[in-house]
Amino acid sequence: MQFGDHNVQTNVEVDAAQLPPPQRVADNAGTSVHNLPSASGVFIGRDLTQLGGLLADGAGAVAVGQAAVYGLGGIGKTELVLQYARTYANRYRLMWWITADSTENVGLGLAELTRRLHPVATLADAQAWALGWLQANQGWLLILDNVEAVEDITDLLGQVTGRGHVVVTTRRDLGRARWARLRLSPLRLGVLDRAASVAMLIELTGLTDAASADHLAADLGDLPLALEQAAAYISQHHGLDLDGYRALLADHFTRVTGDGGHGSTAQRTVGSIWQVTMNAIRDRSTLADRVMRVLGWLAPDGLPDDVLLPLAEDPADLHDALALLASYCMISQNAGTVSVHRLVQAVTRSATPPDGLDDAIRLLDEALPEDPNRNVAGWPRWNALLPHIDTVLNHLPGTHCNAAALHIGDRMATYRQSQGQVATAVTTFEQVLTDSLRVFGGDHPSTLTTRNNLAGAYQAAGRVGEAIGAFEQLLSDRLRVLGGDHPSTLTTRNNLAVVYQAAGRVGEAIGAFEQLLSDFLRVCGDDDPSTLTTYNNLVATYRSAGRVDEAIIAFEKLLIHSGRVLGDDDPGTLTTRNNLALAYRDAGRVGEAIIAFEQLLSDFRRVCGDDHPDTLTTRNNLALAYQDAGRVGEAIAAFEQLLIDRQRVCGDNHPGTLTTRKNLAHAYQDAGRVGEAITAFEQLLTDSRSVLGHNHLDTLDTCYSMALAYRLAGRVGEAVTALEQLLTDLRRVLGEEHATTITVGHSLAVTRAAAAETEP
Repeated sequence: MQFGDHNVQTNVEVDAAQLPPPQRVADNAGTSVHNLPSASGVFIGRDLTQLGGLLADGAGAVAVGQAAVYGLGGIGKTELVLQYARTYANRYRLMWWITADSTENVGLGLAELTRRLHPVATLADAQAWALGWLQANQGWLLILDNVEAVEDITDLLGQVTGRGHVVVTTRRDLGRARWARLRLSPLRLGVLDRAASVAMLIELTGLTDAASADHLAADLGDLPLALEQAAAYISQHHGLDLDGYRALLADHFTRVTGDGGHGSTAQRTVGSIWQVTMNAIRDRSTLADRVMRVLGWLAPDGLPDDVLLPLAEDPADLHDALALLASYCMISQNAGTVSVHRLVQAVTRSATPPDGLDDAIRLLDEALPEDPNRNVAGWPRWNALLPHIDTVLNHLPGTHCNAAALHIGDRMATYRQSQGQVATAVTTFEQVLTDSLRVFGGDHPSTLTTRNNLAGAYQAAGRVGEAIGAFEQLLSDRLRVLGGDHPSTLTTRNNLAVVYQAAGRVGEAIGAFEQLLSDFLRVCGDDDPSTLTTYNNLVATYRSAGRVDEAIIAFEKLLIHSGRVLGDDDPGTLTTRNNLALAYRDAGRVGEAIIAFEQLLSDFRRVCGDDHPDTLTTRNNLALAYQDAGRVGEAIAAFEQLLIDRQRVCGDNHPGTLTTRKNLAHAYQDAGRVGEAITAFEQLLTDSRSVLGHNHLDTLDTCYSMALAYRLAGRVGEAVTALEQLLTDLRRVLGEEHATTITVGHSLAVTRAAAAETEP
């Protein structure tokens, strides 16, 4: 050993022949020999009986057993084993702790055991003597802590099996087969539950703000080492509380996580503990290192592992890299997904270049399913990717120039809009538009597309006036940049006509569609799908304007044309059949409507599948036709089953699910079940306001339906109150002259008159 410029050398030279055989060393009566490190005075949230159960025999007494406690660095493996040893010290005549991170340290630990039992021997003799003692005696506990390579202890395990207890701690998950081969019963240690984390913070800091402790525990991912380090830092900085530490963690992550507080070592901080592991991983696989750098920028849980496939030329290489990371407990794998502890991610981000962020964005962009609106098969994947998209976009600086990120944001907002998360979609589209203007400029095709999508989101949110203004300005810019005959310009004109119709400006919508149809015929011809779609939209506007007979004749002609050009199973042809059936229903030709919807439903199921949005919509329309025909019982049964299926396929908050709930409530009302209808409308109104917003047209329509149900039930005062508020909202949202506003005003007058008649 060398200290400064002084050398110190100690040689122990003793005749090994003077050592007694290991079998003849006497017990220290009534005492337990040990070299256990000190244990923490605060030990919360762990069950020592789990480890005890792995070591004990069937009778639960001290028995021969071997166990391995494994898990992420900082998870508390060492502390668990140490607490077990001290708690059950009376079960063992000897407890010996060896830091087993190398072959040399294992040997030194055995030599120290010999010196404790009989303090003479050369080093080689001391190791052999310790093994002899362990083989000859029972009632001992050998702890091999922090095993890095299982090869370092394999021979030792083989020589002492069946005599005493052995507990191994390691960051490595060797897998079921390897654990069995070594005769080690594995115990994977996870993070603490939240209640235990909160209790630990409160106990260690003396602070009693449970809510703040809960928030900090969430930030730290319930990792015991991080909780202990945070408590030490807080306790040693006067005036610092739990929320203050959270702020430091957010603003000065590297500095705070590298400080374990007085009395700690630099090697025992969350800022450094995983770097040793990552260095070992990097030496074995550069691909595993790259995967880890990508995972650092994503959400902690549930990434589909096939998202990472483009990182490797051969899928087998990726699987090997993931297996290596999992073996070091740096990731968890479950049913094709990958999860990472949030602090491991944060340390990875702070310790590596930001190239992983670009990789993460590219991988997510390549993993997006097609057609967020109608590709039902892609919806589960969207739901799996959304947390990771949100996380990676939040990591981007405000001045970024990443085109793939803008595409991801636009597609994500489109999906969320289709799922009824309209307010979130609007916010995302607005941010994407701001970034697109900065990155691409106002006239770039991507910027113009985002403006179109944002205007559509305004319309879906019931902000019809803003939608009209946005589409009108977009049309002006597309005419200037692209010209009048460009497909994108024509599409914008179609979207503007649609929003005119939604705003009740039906005459303007009809004029816009008629002119657009003329231009499509000139530019694209009679048989172009865009021409047929425009014609379909025009005829649908005739229907909404009350020109039902004219619409029926036009739809029948269009159906023949569409079938010839597109085919009978084309979505455009099926849409025309749906619109024709709706027109039959409007005209009172309910029998024909039912036949048309039943046949259409059969074809949608055959072509698109049971869970496709168009199939579900057709089931809804058929149930409405049953209701119109007086077949209310069949309508209720159809709506109830449709509601179950929409909740399963789309979720509780999807616009289609909310619409089905409203239609079911109307059917209850028609069946005389007014009390059930009122309850359904009240619950639906609450949910619509939460999901769609107070000013959404569907929310306002539900309010109107509820008010009419109140009036039907004789609850006239409640009906008046509801209609008065509704009329105020409609005047603000749609204006005084809108047809809906006028209709509700008339209903309010009638209801007030009814209320006056009921007064004594």
